[in-house]
Amino acid sequence: MSRWELKNQAKGALRDNFGSKMLLFIIPIIMGILGGGNGMKQSMDYNGSFDNVPSSVWMAVSFATLLIVILMIVVALFVSVVTVGAIFNYIKIFRGERNNPQFKNVFGPFYDGSAGKIILLNIVKGIIFVVLMFIPIIGWAVGIYLALGWSQSTYVLFDQLEEDRYSGVMNVLSESATMMKGLRGDYFIFKFSFFWWYVLYRISGGLAGFWTTPYLNMASIAYYENIGK
Repeated sequence: MSRWELKNQAKGALRDNFGSKMLLFIIPIIMGILGGGNGMKQSMDYNGSFDNVPSSVWMAVSFATLLIVILMIVVALFVSVVTVGAIFNYIKIFRGERNNPQFKNVFGPFYDGSAGKIILLNIVKGIIFVVLMFIPIIGWAVGIYLALGWSQSTYVLFDQLEEDRYSGVMNVLSESATMMKGLRGDYFIFKFSFFWWYVLYRISGGLAGFWTTPYLNMASIAYYENIGK
């Protein structure tokens, strides 16, 4: 199926009741807007010495910093789970299994026990990619190759959970890589065809995400559904 047809499938799946479907991604959309703004850059010049700063102050600052880091990690994990929860619902919408989605549906992974599997999948991929980043040229090339091969892992995870055949993260990644054999270049071109959508998202400070986020995610699902046939 051509890229044009896949995009039309995505638009068709979003056409009816778009507002409710868009709301499934409202949390990552808002986070994108908050992170996509210009922000306020602050610079501080210290002319004095830190030697005279009381140790109690340093302990307080260190503790506050630790709390902030922990909070950021918790928020990031939460957003990753609800984002995948929205993707799971989009798969059902694309397949005609859910016509009137509700915002509460995105929290499904926290209730059905799949949240831990989603987090584990993201952590495993993240660790592997971070390690590869520290290996110039070869590591980067391997990282791109793996990223394209594992690009369908979220959708594969959904189907494995639905069909009660989940047997671990590596099995999910392996199935995704198998599906993408001979298709890595095609998938790269497919994603690159949305280049101007990504540009629009960036220059709008994330505001365009109210349309681009649902559309790009549904288009990716259309791709998965068609290579899985």
